[in-house]
Amino acid sequence: MKLNVFAIFGFILLILCGCNTERFPSPDLTDPVLMVSHVNQEKMSFVDIVQSTEVITENSHYPITEMVSIGNGQIVATSQQEDSLLLYDLEKGTVSEFLEINEGLTGLTYNAVTNRIFVTDSINNKVHLVDMNTKELIQSIEVNSFPTDMKLGNDEVYILGGETNEVTVTDLGLRNTLRSFPVLERPAGMYLDGNKLWVGGHGSVGELNKQIFAYDIQTGEIVEEVEVGQMPIDFFGDQHEPYFYVLCHGDNQLYKVNKETGVVEATLSVGQNPNFVTGNESELYVTNLDGDSLSIINRESFELKQEIAITTSPYSIVLLEESK
Repeated sequence: MKLNVFAIFGFILLILCGCNTERFPSPDLTDPVLMVSHVNQEKMSFVDIVQSTEVITENSHYPITEMVSIGNGQIVATSQQEDSLLLYDLEKGTVSEFLEINEGLTGLTYNAVTNRIFVTDSINNKVHLVDMNTKELIQSIEVNSFPTDMKLGNDEVYILGGETNEVTVTDLGLRNTLRSFPVLERPAGMYLDGNKLWVGGHGSVGELNKQIFAYDIQTGEIVEEVEVGQMPIDFFGDQHEPYFYVLCHGDNQLYKVNKETGVVEATLSVGQNPNFVTGNESELYVTNLDGDSLSIINRESFELKQEIAITTSPYSIVLLEESK
């Protein structure tokens, strides 16, 4: 893997675009890579998922909170200390502040159909909607305290309130709040499966939650409950198989759950204090915050393929497979 040749024009672009654009060398996207941010550090690592090795670590210029790919080598990111959304352009080899909103921006969800980004605002207790065609803020809506996560489906947005312990449901345009319902205490992580919204979390203070709960998206009633490990905080699932995966950072385990039956079919140990899980058709990827590692898992066998050492405190992940 080599550095993207377009990155050599970064200095010229920096001069043309102004002081809010910085150079950001990046790998050649002809090979699939993972972008990995690092907690409270201005670093970004790239991992070659074919060779299972960390290739380079670059100056990200900002401590990144969350990232999402919007295609064409572009990644939108938040930094909780910054008041603007960030755009990493891997083809141009730049990172820029493209839309000023305010500090406290955290979660991101991308609607590829409309090319719009949803952004949680933990300071003002809002969710913002940004049109990536014009890079303009087009709508904001107030929600209950400390929005932390979002899921899109059924022409609705499901917004998790980390302090009020509830889910707020809005329309896709963020024009109206449609309904809300309570969830477990100190919630974290969601997975939408048809008419069921699975929610994990830490649970009551002084207790270690080991359950994930499925809520009916219309009534808010609990329709299913599954015991997993301590503190389930992240989910991953897609259309490739009839399972979803639950990451528990209290016992460093990944759980494989059957969507139809709700049965835990397998568990797998990963690194210390895992925080994020993502995947593609053949593999799953888990960042281990305290283990300074990335776990690569064969999806078919649900076995650990490799755990590779990575720059300290790996956190959020974006999977780039644009050559495929």
